[in-house]
Parts: sequence; structure tokens; C-alpha cells
Amino acid sequence: MKRIYVLLFSVILLLFVSGVGSVQAQIVRGGLKAGIDVADHKVNSDILKVGNRIGFQVGGVLEINIPLTGFGVETGVYYGNKSYKVENNDPLATGAIEDLEYVSVPISVKQRISLFGIVGMYFTAGAYGNYGFNGGELTISGNTYKQKEFQTGLVFGAGFSLIKHLELGMNYRYKLTDTFDGAPEDYMKVGRQTWSVGLAYLF
Repeated sequence: MKRIYVLLFSVILLLFVSGVGSVQAQIVRGGLKAGIDVADHKVNSDILKVGNRIGFQVGGVLEINIPLTGFGVETGVYYGNKSYKVENNDPLATGAIEDLEYVSVPISVKQRISLFGIVGMYFTAGAYGNYGFNGGELTISGNTYKQKEFQTGLVFGAGFSLIKHLELGMNYRYKLTDTFDGAPEDYMKVGRQTWSVGLAYLF
């Protein structure tokens, strides 16, 4: 009889320890994330039109969760690259913004909603900071404007999670700071809004 009690106690203790380990493993998770810009950064005025070319971000993501609530915080460090096409009513003033390279660090609150423990939804809201370290100059009519090195904005997202590891979502970023130093007002709005789609894998 004692052996049965000991065996039963051992099984319960093993399940408890496994459960605690599982919960602890879910508190902090890291992974990889990549995304591409899927919508135009459009600025339309009487003289200027700006459209997005291909852009992407890739890097590491970190997630800190409050167990059993679905609530947490997400951050990461990403390398990004963007280019823009600039059109002007004056043919001599047409230019382009080529190969802007930057590092982006977002931080957002995150709410998960689980569906049957396999498929789920999530929503995020927060802020980001971008540090541009190469490229991104705009030349119009012989004048060259450099992008501000540090830019900040707001970011909102939503998406689906599969088997607790894979996430597919869409983000909307709104830049709060101006883009160029000393440029005409129209150019300040370049890249103000961005839609992107991303894929992440959390370990």
C-alpha cells in the first residue's frame, strides 16, 4: 500500500514540476521575425508623389508573458532596408531615395486570445525607434537632403498564431517625427505611414 502511495505521490509531483516548467518556459520566449512592406507610402500633393518600392525587416523578437492571462510585452531588434520612388511635375526634379538601412527597436503590449489551444489571435500596440545608419538621401533639383538618423513612431498589429510557435500578422506604423532635415514641407511626410506583413517563429 505504501508503494502505491509513494508511486501516486511521485506521479503527482512529476506532473506538478512539468507544469511549472512549462509555465516558466512560456513566460519568456525568443524567436526570429521577418517582414516586408506591402502598401505604398503615398504622399500626394500638387507637385510631389512618393511611392514605396520593396522594403523589409529581419531580426530577433523577445516576448515576456504573464502566465494564464494571455497578456504580455513584445520587443526586438531588426535590420531594415527601404527605397522610395519620387515623382515630380518638373521632370528635372524627379529623384529617388535608395537603400535606406536602419535598425528598428519596437516595444508593444500584446494580448493573445487562444482558440482551442492550437490556433489563436493576437493584438499589439506600442511604439518604435529607428536609427538610420546608411543611405536614404534624397536629391531633387541638385539639392540633397539627408534623413534624420533617429526617428520614432507608433505601431499597431494583429495576426494569427499556429501551434503556439508560428505567427503571421500585419503591422501599421505611423511615424511621429519628420523624415528629412531642412527639406520642404512635402518631403517631411515621406514614409509617414507603413503597412507591412510579417512571419515569426517563437521557440
